Amino acid sequence: MDDRSRGVRRDPPFEATLTELTFLYETSQLLLATLDLDEVIRLLMSQVRECFHVTGVSVAIVDEEAAQLVLQADVGEASGPVTGLRLPLDEGIAGLVAESEAAVLIPDACDHPRFRPVIDERTGVRTEMVLAAPITIDHCIIGVLEAFNPHAGSFDERTAALLAQVADQAAPAIRNARLFQSTCEAGRRYERLFHASPAPTVIIDREGQIIDLNEKAGEVFGGTTEELIGSSWFSVLAEAEAEIGIPWEELWERDQVETEMSLERSEGTLVYEVQMTPIEYGGRPAIEWIGHDITERVELERMRDDLAQMIVHDLRNPLANVVSSLQVIHTAVLQEDETVSLLDVLEMAMRSSDRLHRLIDSLLDIRRLELGKATLNKALVGAKPLAQEAVELVLPLIKKKRQKLVVNVPGELPPLYVDRDLTTRVLTNLLDNAAKFTPAEGTISIEAVQEDGALVFTVSDNGPGMAPGTEEQLFEAFTRLENARGTRGTGLGLSFCKLAVEAHGGEIWVESELGEGSHFKFRLPVEDR
Repeated sequence: MDDRSRGVRRDPPFEATLTELTFLYETSQLLLATLDLDEVIRLLMSQVRECFHVTGVSVAIVDEEAAQLVLQADVGEASGPVTGLRLPLDEGIAGLVAESEAAVLIPDACDHPRFRPVIDERTGVRTEMVLAAPITIDHCIIGVLEAFNPHAGSFDERTAALLAQVADQAAPAIRNARLFQSTCEAGRRYERLFHASPAPTVIIDREGQIIDLNEKAGEVFGGTTEELIGSSWFSVLAEAEAEIGIPWEELWERDQVETEMSLERSEGTLVYEVQMTPIEYGGRPAIEWIGHDITERVELERMRDDLAQMIVHDLRNPLANVVSSLQVIHTAVLQEDETVSLLDVLEMAMRSSDRLHRLIDSLLDIRRLELGKATLNKALVGAKPLAQEAVELVLPLIKKKRQKLVVNVPGELPPLYVDRDLTTRVLTNLLDNAAKFTPAEGTISIEAVQEDGALVFTVSDNGPGMAPGTEEQLFEAFTRLENARGTRGTGLGLSFCKLAVEAHGGEIWVESELGEGSHFKFRLPVEDR
């Protein structure tokens, strides 16, 4: 220990006078009468200041997480600027006491190497003599008590021993106040989390009465917290056309019950995954009901099932055509039946197998394009050859429906530097959709024009068109295309088109009105190789 400070001996045991015992008893009673930490510290400093006849008193509480000392001081009217001041745990005289866990008496504080003048600077009071004692409990230091500038001019050994006794008596009061403060803070945190939780939460007592709920639960069950607290939980569920799903009395015998609950609302049916847990709430048994909205998840599962059916449907039709064509060819060859046009049957099988191939490629390419892992095999190709290839692939369907096809793609347009296969498939998908959604004997057109350093392709039809607001959804994977006639698809084609066009630095969109047909357009930049 530094020569300018000396330790305070605790042995032999301190033998207090009747006056000192009375002071210690009164101080203990005062400190244990409150659980407010600030009040405990204020009373402690006030008692020490009056009994020890000193200019000022300070209490530093250890904040272990921050490795700091949180100071409060009683220096009369100058105390305010010091309240809440934080100092590193390894600085100052209080830090010295906290490190050594021993009381110290410093006759000339200003000359001590560990002295920090921050309190003097804030209060305007010069610190001369300091007597400090550790506040410990269960061999763990929780604070430091300091008294400075005695009116008598100095501290004696008896005064130092008495201050150490005061610090010992203050320890349980400070510990209890801190525990109470932590409990209150935890309660406030729980209260904030409870009310701010996005999951509706309701607390119900044994009689089925709502004793608390958060704001989200009020929104779900159609009322404010003030309106619903005190009402019957069973009545609330009945109004929401919902049920608990398990006998009420059985809930109290389980650790936790999980079930699903549907709530009928004006915007549709909401589905919740529910957890019901017996708890203690406010000193009485209660059920905590927590709901997690799984409406979207349930809808996604339904869509997944629909998707599986749609993909099977789209794969089964062309596959059935291929199988039936092979069976016809097989039978005709075996029976040497020359009335069957094997070439026509073979062409139908090839068209169907090509359709299968395109659908499977779309499934694979969509994932690669989404992940940015698709390799574009770019080459210079003219707009007219691209359109011709797409038209040839879709022409059998157009002829079957006796539709009129108008092609306006000039040969003098500048060539594109693109992946020929992907771009052809974009045009093929758009033409295929146009043919599917255009009624028999309707009109389909494909055209291309040059605009601002890019080529804009347009595939138009005079089909049923689309309702406003549905345009963006069309390009999402697995969105069903459905018109009044019930034509369906997986939505893979348009999703593929969007990803393929964007992979080339282009954009795709649709212009449509209900009952007026649709115009699918995409723009590809004209680039030099």
